[in-house]
Amino acid sequence: MYVMTIDQRGSRERTDGVPEVLELLGRVETRLGFERTIGDEVQGVLNSPEQVTLAVRLLAAQAEWHIGIGIGSVENPLPASTAEGRGEAFYAARRAVEAAKNAPANLVVDPSTNHASLAESALRLLIWTFENIRPQSRRYIDRRLDHPDATQNDIAAHFDVSQQAVSRVLSPGGVELIEGACALSTFHLNQVEAGLGSHDLGDGAKDDSQAGDHVV
Repeated sequence: MYVMTIDQRGSRERTDGVPEVLELLGRVETRLGFERTIGDEVQGVLNSPEQVTLAVRLLAAQAEWHIGIGIGSVENPLPASTAEGRGEAFYAARRAVEAAKNAPANLVVDPSTNHASLAESALRLLIWTFENIRPQSRRYIDRRLDHPDATQNDIAAHFDVSQQAVSRVLSPGGVELIEGACALSTFHLNQVEAGLGSHDLGDGAKDDSQAGDHVV
């Protein structure tokens, strides 16, 4: 299982970004939805490496968050609120978000294994790529990533800008770098969970209401 804990950077100098980020992360499929836990901190529980990667991509476009990703077991049945969750994945996410405050790209994956380190590097590359693109241009990349078949003219029409403006953003290859980083992250996150012996609680999993208290 994956637990993501994120904390707003420089919150004392910024307005509260939690309502906006919760709306943004509503696009992510979760086991327990993202919610404010305390102050300007947000946490969610996921069981898909693809969705973890998507969450990081969405956060990267904002460039305003410390991101901790914990991987491991959780106690079941899961509570109604992620703030009440227990298990190694929750503890790992807490360690990770604290470490992220002094880490490259403000992101850490815990535990530290070979695959976790490679996933971490891929996600940091994703964030670094976004942070080196002007904020107003990131939306063109997001649109292409969300709609891979869209042409530059389609994207330009959607944002009511010139095709040349879109081309200046997409042509240097930022989209390809981000797509590659996402693929690498998804693969290596999956390998971390598999290596820890965690069980997917997706389709076909035992219903929590019938499972009783146990750790997965």
